[in-house]
Order: sequence, then structure tokens, then C-alpha cells
Amino acid sequence: MPSIETQIWLALKGRVQALVLSPTLPIAWPNETYIPSPTQNYLRVTHVPNVNRRLFIGSTEPHQRIGLLQVDVFAKKNQDASVAAEIAGQVAAWFPTDLRLTYGTVAVRITKAPDVAQAIADDTHWLVPTSVEYECFA
Repeated sequence: MPSIETQIWLALKGRVQALVLSPTLPIAWPNETYIPSPTQNYLRVTHVPNVNRRLFIGSTEPHQRIGLLQVDVFAKKNQDASVAAEIAGQVAAWFPTDLRLTYGTVAVRITKAPDVAQAIADDTHWLVPTSVEYECFA
């Protein structure tokens, strides 16, 4: 059985993999080679685990494990900003509050509506950060 940390990641990754967008967008996954094209929209996924919290006295009781799943929307430059905003909105809607994701023995819960942040321009794309907060008791 994979570790708790691996199960959390695989539960979150599975949800991203099930996301259906039209058109389908490539995904840049952590630690996997992806060379973005300046003429193509894409998503970049980053997992940001945070601190574990011990909420119970018993040494074998579960810990609260919190973190962020960052799904950055990269829209090609020189198209309406609403394109990136719409994609980010669809990503956010895919992770509704209290959504329960499971992998193995672990359940991950989305704790609030995802945050769609201010867009950032880079050399080739218009980036809209989308942050999904989660927690897991394991």
C-alpha cells in the first residue's frame, strides 16, 4: 500500500486527470518533462502539502494533513483574457467545496471553493493561478 502522502497525491491527480475541457488541454505534471508551446493553452499542476496537525491525544490517532493543489492555467497571449478566466473557472468548478476524493485507504476533502487569482503575463502566456485547498485525516 502506498504511503499516506502518495495516496493524497494520487487522489488529487486522479481528479485532475478526469477533468474534461473542450478543447482538451495538455497538462504539465510535477517532475515530468513538458515543453510548452507558445501557441497552445495548457495546465500546470503543482502539489503543495502543508504542515500536519496533531488534533488528538492518542499516538495512533489520525493527523490532519492540509495542503494546496495548484492548477495554473496558461492561455496563449493575444487572445481575450476571458479565455483564461473561463478555463480557470471550469477548473475551480471541478473541485467543489466538500468534494471527497479517495485513493486506497485515504479520503481527501476539498475544504472551500478554489481561489482563482489575478492573471500574470509572462513572455508567451497569460497565467491564471487556481488554488484548491484540501484536508485529509490519516
